[in-house]
Amino acid sequence: MRKIVVLIVVCVSIVACKEISKAENGSDIQIAGDSLAIKDSIASSDSIDNIDWIDEELYPKSKDLPLSVLSTGVFHGDETSPEMINKGWFGIFQDRGRYYIASTTLSIQKAFDVVLDETVDEHNSSNWTGWEVKTSHIDTSLVLISSSPRLSSHEIKTIPLDKDFIDLNEKKTFTYNGSSYTLYSTGNLKPAEYNKDEMIISNYKLYLKGYKEGKEINQLLASTPTFDDTMFRVFLIGDIDNDGFPDLVLNTSYHYNLYRPTVYLSSFADKDQLVKVVGLHSSVGC
Repeated sequence: MRKIVVLIVVCVSIVACKEISKAENGSDIQIAGDSLAIKDSIASSDSIDNIDWIDEELYPKSKDLPLSVLSTGVFHGDETSPEMINKGWFGIFQDRGRYYIASTTLSIQKAFDVVLDETVDEHNSSNWTGWEVKTSHIDTSLVLISSSPRLSSHEIKTIPLDKDFIDLNEKKTFTYNGSSYTLYSTGNLKPAEYNKDEMIISNYKLYLKGYKEGKEINQLLASTPTFDDTMFRVFLIGDIDNDGFPDLVLNTSYHYNLYRPTVYLSSFADKDQLVKVVGLHSSVGC
């Protein structure tokens, strides 16, 4: 992760490769059934003033996770490798508004890296340093997950979202298979160092609240001491592992040039958890 943070700093000094619009507060909503139900404010937590060690404060970590995660597209040479094919893979795919998970075959081949290969011959593939990941499916993939006995092919019943992020100190409640869950965040606003008139989010934490065996559980999903022109994104809420409980796919990126798809599955959860982080993948745009 330290390597990724350093690379981000270098890339930002060259060019801004991605742009994600800043979060705006949404209006209250009321949607029946397996969907979002409520929005309001909750108490803030203490701020973190020193963000020099963002790698130490970031959650979740990328080490010691039971599964691997990938996305399709072109990556830098150190962000994936052809050996990843040997794991066997499932993909979450989208087709005309519905999501499904299915076994898939990956192709990982050499590719021209438009940033790091700018000094080599674009038409001479022997000098390319990037990797392009493709699947055997024609449908668009949301995320790729390495094979596990707990995964099988099926359609995923998902929760519709009015937006894909949880504002600072906001909560959204949804129901899934008759049970109530709440996504909520805590954090603070503080003046930006470069402009005291601009307020930025600090110490942001995203939680999932629900009940398990009659006990209320408030579980931390992701946290960061600061954001750089982005927010954690909720890509999908639905039963990925087909055990009757909701799972999540988030982008736990804290920087606009970092892409970090993160998968949480309920079938891997410990007794005091609703879901467990099973895999994530980090890549930068430049």
